[in-house]
Amino acid sequence: MLAEPWLSALLVMFGGATIAILVGPAPVIASWVTQAAFYAVFVALSWRLAMHGTRPDRSRRFWRAATVSGVLFFAAAVLRTVDEIVEPGFDSTAWTVPSALLTVGSAWLLASMLTGLPYNGGAARRDLWIDAATVMVAAAVFIWTIALTGEKSAEGPEQLVWTAIGAIILLVSAFAVTHLLITGMAPFAVAAGVVIGFGAALHGLERALNPQVMNADDGLLVLVLRLVPPLFLAIAPAVERLGPETLTVLRGRRARVLAPMIALGTTQILLIAQLSDEGLTARSWGTAMGTVVIAGLIIARQDLLLLENARLVGRLDRTVDTVGRKERWFRSLVEHASDCTLVLDRQGVITYATPALHPMLGRDPDAAVGRTVSEMLHPVHSARLHTLLAPLLAGSSATEADEIEARRSDGTAVWLNVIATGRLDDKAVEGVVLNVRDVSDTVTLRNRLRHDASHDQLTGLANRALFNERAEALRDAGTRAVLLLDLDQFKDVNDRLGHLAGDELLRIVAQRIRHSVRPDDTVARLGGDEFSVILAHTTEAVAAATARRIVDTLARPVSIGAQTVHPAASVGVAVSADKPVEALLRDADAAMYAAKRRHSGTEVYEPGARD
Repeated sequence: MLAEPWLSALLVMFGGATIAILVGPAPVIASWVTQAAFYAVFVALSWRLAMHGTRPDRSRRFWRAATVSGVLFFAAAVLRTVDEIVEPGFDSTAWTVPSALLTVGSAWLLASMLTGLPYNGGAARRDLWIDAATVMVAAAVFIWTIALTGEKSAEGPEQLVWTAIGAIILLVSAFAVTHLLITGMAPFAVAAGVVIGFGAALHGLERALNPQVMNADDGLLVLVLRLVPPLFLAIAPAVERLGPETLTVLRGRRARVLAPMIALGTTQILLIAQLSDEGLTARSWGTAMGTVVIAGLIIARQDLLLLENARLVGRLDRTVDTVGRKERWFRSLVEHASDCTLVLDRQGVITYATPALHPMLGRDPDAAVGRTVSEMLHPVHSARLHTLLAPLLAGSSATEADEIEARRSDGTAVWLNVIATGRLDDKAVEGVVLNVRDVSDTVTLRNRLRHDASHDQLTGLANRALFNERAEALRDAGTRAVLLLDLDQFKDVNDRLGHLAGDELLRIVAQRIRHSVRPDDTVARLGGDEFSVILAHTTEAVAAATARRIVDTLARPVSIGAQTVHPAASVGVAVSADKPVEALLRDADAAMYAAKRRHSGTEVYEPGARD
């Protein structure tokens, strides 16, 4: 960055100009030439900031306006230099073009600064105006004190106008600087704005006190002091380039306290000095009135501050009470909730457990702290719990959910719905939050509904839908067989013994068929007294033997109430490695009717048998 070299160069220029003024042959020309150089630097640096494409629009707009003011200042200094060369000792107290240019430039610069500053509403704006008024009254007292110096006072209406204009510029500058120091907000660096404000204030002070400046006893010192306003303005863009945090000392509350106190202290010192030196005069009376006004403003500001503090304390008390009620309300919800909440650290160790853990799993929530979640839940399938928690324990902030079968402290099974959310990066939690709910009844009901949708209500066997699903699943599993079974004389049992006896017979038949086949074989009731069996990975011989075993098993007498029933069945067998289940059922149906006609009990389908 070039800001630091610019600052160094400006200070070197100031030192060289001071030497030239104090010991050189043309001190007045040296002063005005140096001022022109400072203004040229101000114009160049302001223009660079205005053209900087990455800066905010409001900042660039302000520095464009500052460039215009700098051009006016530079023109005034050049004209004043020419005047001094052409006509040495030119009276600057007259209404001259250079003076007008300096005044217009200062006014334009301050207007651009003030329009770019943010202004809060309500109490903040009121407090700002009170603090600014305090500083502005102190500035007015300062002008009053120096302006009324007897023989060096302003003479003529022209100088009275200049004094008024200079006083206005000084007061506006004091307001701008106070606003910047108190709020710390601007579209430009606060430090740069403060430096510009001081530079403009010194311009205004020079305009207001021009008779005293021109008639000062030490003219060379005045010429050196005239370098300070342009030096401040030239420094401001360089300070802006350093960044927005170059001023951090006087901000906010400290500025609000210090600014009024400095104003009051300064006026009191002036009053004491005037009273001890000259007694009660117009000047000391003005200083005294200014001191009283400043003291009144400070007292009003403190009273308003006390009222505001009282309101804030009351609001804080109400907020604390509200927070306390909400905390008690939340604690009551947590302690009496049926759902359990667990918080885990990165190792899966429980750091917090709600009281619902005890009724849910029979485990003490206090004893759970410091133990792993697996120790507390005892999942039947630990890998499932690990899969759920692994990404969250690794730092993910997602939400995962699953149903986990766990064990209570007494060993009984329980189904838990676990919703886990990663909050390891949340400083208020620093853990994985688990919301756990007992869903055993829901899982049981869901399983029952799923079972009922795929099983026969009377016998508990698979229904036709499940039969077709499993048959299709075995289509590519090699040779399979379908056994189709129909009870003989079942209608006679219903007619003689009633439908309840018929239902009991169907349940017994279903149980005997299930016991006659392998555990992996599917037994289904297709409707009425018609049953079917799917044999996977089998042969025709094995299927025929299974059919014969079923017929023999069913032939054993059955006692239903006081009656003995001798059930009989006909079984058709169809075997294939590639036929769809519908074709196998048709083939088995044909074989079954062949068994009924022949009274053979079982028949294996032969191609062409349906013909």
